Amino acid sequence: MKAAPRLDSRRASSVACPLVPSPALEDPTPRRPRLRSLALFLLASLAACGSWSRVGSPDQPEATAPERLPQIFDPTAAYREMGLIAEGGPMPVYGTVRVLAGPTPDSLLALVALSLRNRGLTFRREGDVFLGEYRVEIALRQGARIAIQAARDEAVRVATFRETQRNDESVIFQHFLPVAPGPYELALILRDRRGPGNTRVELPVTVPNIAGATVALPIAVYRARPRADLAATPELVVNPRSAVEYGTDTLRFYLETYGLAADRTITASATDVGGRVAWTDSIRVDSTARVRGWVFAIPPHHLSIGRYEFRVSLGGEVDAATPFLVTFSDLYAVANLEEIVSLLRYFPGADSLRAILASPAAERGAAWQRFWQRTDPNPATPENEALDEYLARVQAANVRFREEGIPGWLTERGWVFISLGEPDEFLDRRTDSQVRSRYIQWTYYQHRLSLTFLDDGGFGRYRLEPRSRSEFLRVLNRVRQQ
Repeated sequence: MKAAPRLDSRRASSVACPLVPSPALEDPTPRRPRLRSLALFLLASLAACGSWSRVGSPDQPEATAPERLPQIFDPTAAYREMGLIAEGGPMPVYGTVRVLAGPTPDSLLALVALSLRNRGLTFRREGDVFLGEYRVEIALRQGARIAIQAARDEAVRVATFRETQRNDESVIFQHFLPVAPGPYELALILRDRRGPGNTRVELPVTVPNIAGATVALPIAVYRARPRADLAATPELVVNPRSAVEYGTDTLRFYLETYGLAADRTITASATDVGGRVAWTDSIRVDSTARVRGWVFAIPPHHLSIGRYEFRVSLGGEVDAATPFLVTFSDLYAVANLEEIVSLLRYFPGADSLRAILASPAAERGAAWQRFWQRTDPNPATPENEALDEYLARVQAANVRFREEGIPGWLTERGWVFISLGEPDEFLDRRTDSQVRSRYIQWTYYQHRLSLTFLDDGGFGRYRLEPRSRSEFLRVLNRVRQQ
């Protein structure tokens, strides 16, 4: 299991509820890549003519146009589709804005919760710890008028250098703002106080009018202690990305109701994108109160990889809903378990992944975790470095080896590259007019392997010649057994 994110000094006093950020900004088309380190090519009898280059030289051939990768490689797009704050870059930030009722209808509580990564901050050593500092500036505008603004400086202290390199959710920032109902423009600035990094976010948000017997939007949380008075703030540790790791953690939602009569029933459910109800629970209100807080917990075995919606109903219709994501890493966002199994088709142990799809749904999460632990070269870190390297190769192959009508990672050059990595040398005979058959030759010194890709048809589709294919498969099997 991954290490828990660090909370800022004032983080636990944050609130979440129904503020709805602007809709999705992007709608990337998912695709499926394949990779991991294995063994590569062979061949070396054609060396007299042609351009000879060391890998990494300017003459190295590249694909004409990158194929769009699956949404898994662009988590910002997935989170934006969920209506969340999502900005990538060197200082990535993901977050949510929610609203809860306040002491009066015109004084509500708006919560801004942000998810940060240690790796986006600049740390310096101070005594026995490493110190990073950042500043958050928040403003809600109505036209040219600033309705409310706030700024906070925060410090992050970690014990080891390795912790400074964490690329998962490491820090959660939370801040409450008193605000009146209405439309606003949110302006958010995040600055690294010890380095050049900064992120700016602007998006429209609408603060709803919370009045009468009603329910607020549910909020994904790590911890929650409900409040009993509208003048107080609930004690929450928000899950800003509304995401949970597949097969490990229980996902929790905090829900507030206002003025509900006794004996009303609150029904909650988790529904996937196909409309299938994966989990449901209900609570009966035992007494009338101005505010009641409820925590719903969804056990991990009910959920698979992909996007869901947490829905709340006080009767027949859905009264409040919020999307959430089940993923295998903070760095990726996959559509479903089938997609990740397809994506990892070249990864060692992929056969055990395909077996997961045939197992009962309730057992798949645990099976995935066993696969993760078995393939993780460094269990002390929250990442699986082997999977990360594999997926990085998929992205590179998709850009560099695209052929007409075929994504780069699905070509034979992509297959070899994903399996064995960069060749040590290559010979490119695609532009030599005196050569009847165009070919590319890759050499891997470590594996004593030389591979030739032929374009017999002249359409730019390069295939391993038969002997190279046989040698590649031999090396690949040897590498996978190591």
